[in-house]
Amino acid sequence: MKKLNYSNGGLLKAALIIIFLNIGVASGQKAKEKSVPIPDNINKIFQTSCMPCHGIDGGRFPHSRLNLSKWAGYGAEKEAEKAALICSTLSKGLMPPKSRRELQPGLNPTKEQVEMICKWAESLNPKSGRK
Repeated sequence: MKKLNYSNGGLLKAALIIIFLNIGVASGQKAKEKSVPIPDNINKIFQTSCMPCHGIDGGRFPHSRLNLSKWAGYGAEKEAEKAALICSTLSKGLMPPKSRRELQPGLNPTKEQVEMICKWAESLNPKSGRK
C-alpha cells in the first residue's frame, strides 16, 4: 500500500476550499437568482421614457434609485422589486417628473404602455409563479 505524503499542505488546502464553498450554505445565504432580460417591448418604452435619466447618461440621483443600464446586475429578486416600484411610480403619474413631462411630452408613457409595464412587473413577482 502506498503511503500518502501531506507535507505540501495539500490536505489543508482541500479542507479550506471545502469549508469556504460551504460557508454560504451553512450561513443560510441563498445564491443570487439569474437575471431575466427586459423584454424588447418594455425596453423600447424604457429607452424613450426612462433611460434619459435612469440610463448610462443619467444623473447621479436617478441612478441611485434605479439604473436601467445595470439591470442585469440586480439579480432576480431585486429586479422584481424594482419592476414593481416602476409600475407603482408610473401608475401614480410620478414619473417622468412633472418638469420633464411638461417640457418633453414625448417622454410620457401612454396608459397602455404603463399597463404593459405593470403586467411585465407582475410576471417577475415570485408569487406569480415565475421560476
